[in-house]
Amino acid sequence: MKKFSILFLLLFGLSIAPAITLAAECPDKVFWDGVELKKGQIGRVIIQKPTTIYKNVNGSFESSRTVKPGENFRVYANKSTYYHLGGGLVIKDDSTILYQTPSKTKLNQLNCKPTKAATTNFTIGNNISTVNAQLGAAKKSVVNEFGAITGIYHNNYDKFYAISTLSNKISSLYTKDKAYQVNGISVSNTISQLENEFGKNYETTGNTYPVEIITYSLPKYEANFFIDVHNDNKISAIYLVDYQLINKNPNLYPKKSTTLETGYENLLFHLINAERKSHGVPVLQSAPKVADVARKHSVDMGVNDYFNHNNLKGESPFDRLANGGVQFRNAGENIAMGYTDPYFAHEALMNSLGHRKNVINTAYTHVGVGVYFAKWTHGSIPYYTQNFIKP
Repeated sequence: MKKFSILFLLLFGLSIAPAITLAAECPDKVFWDGVELKKGQIGRVIIQKPTTIYKNVNGSFESSRTVKPGENFRVYANKSTYYHLGGGLVIKDDSTILYQTPSKTKLNQLNCKPTKAATTNFTIGNNISTVNAQLGAAKKSVVNEFGAITGIYHNNYDKFYAISTLSNKISSLYTKDKAYQVNGISVSNTISQLENEFGKNYETTGNTYPVEIITYSLPKYEANFFIDVHNDNKISAIYLVDYQLINKNPNLYPKKSTTLETGYENLLFHLINAERKSHGVPVLQSAPKVADVARKHSVDMGVNDYFNHNNLKGESPFDRLANGGVQFRNAGENIAMGYTDPYFAHEALMNSLGHRKNVINTAYTHVGVGVYFAKWTHGSIPYYTQNFIKP
C-alpha cells in the first residue's frame, strides 16, 4: 500500500500555555494527575515554599538540595515527622509542603492482579460478529478512504479499535490495545522483538532515522507497526489491511468527498482521545465551533496552496479562534498535510515532539478537527487542522 511513501509529508505545531488475546486486564501503568504511580508509593508531597530535602547518611540526615514551590515527589513511607521519598531521601513534614494520598481506586489499580486471559480469534477475513461478541457494538461508524465502513470500538477509550468491514468481514484493523497480538507481537514491543518474530524483510518510511513505521507484506494482509520514537522506539499502534481492500483504491490518494472529510475528522477526534487515555490524561470534549475554525483553515490552506499556522491575511490560530467566536484561556494548534489517512497523520504527529505535547497536554479540555481534500496532480490531497482549547 505504501500509504506513507509520498514526496512530502508536512507537520507544524503551535501552542500556548491476527489471533488476539484479550485479558481481563490490569492497566500497564497507573497515572495520578498525569504522573505515573509507582509500586509501593503511598502518596506525594507538593512543595509550597522553598525547603530542603535531606539524605539519610549512616543514620544522620544531611542536606541534599533545596526544592522550589511547585515541585512534587513520590512518598513511600511516613515515619515520625519525615516523609520518605525513596533512595534514602526524606523531607520534613511542615508548612512548606502539602501531603496528598491517591484515591482507593488508584491504589486498587496499582495493586491489581491480572486474571487469566480470555482468547478469541478475530482477525482479517473473520466475520464482524466475532468482534461484536468480544467488544460489543461500535461506538461510532465512519467511512474510510476505501469506501468501507469503519466501526470505532472502545471502553471509555481503553481497548481502542477501529475496524473496517467489507461484506461483513474484517478488512482492516487498527488498535492501541496492548492485549492485542499478531504472531505474539503487541503494542509496546520493541523493534528488536518485532524483527525476531517477523524478520528484517520489511519496508519503512524511507531512509529517515529514526524509523517511524515498519510494514510487512504478509500472505493475506499488510501489517503496519507504528513506532513511537519518544518511547524507546516501542510499537505504539498496529494497523492491518486486507489486500482486497487496498486493491479497491490502487491510487495513492482517495477521491475527495464531504463524507470522507467528515469521517477523517471523526476518526482523528477519537484517535486523539485514545492517545490521551493511554497516557493517563483526561479525554477531550468535542467543540463544534472550534472544529468549524479548524475546518476553515484546512480549506483555506488547500484552496490557496499554502501550509502555515498564519493564514494569508496574517491571522494566527488565536486570531482565527477569536474571530470565530471561540473564547479560550489556553489554545494550541497542529497542522499536517499529505498523510493519506488519519492513522498515519496521527502517528506522525505523535512522533513530532511539539505536536505530541499538544495532543496530550492537560491544559486543554476541548478539541476541534478540520479536514479538507484539495485538488492535486494525482487526485486530491488532505490538509489537517487540530485546534485545542480550554474555555
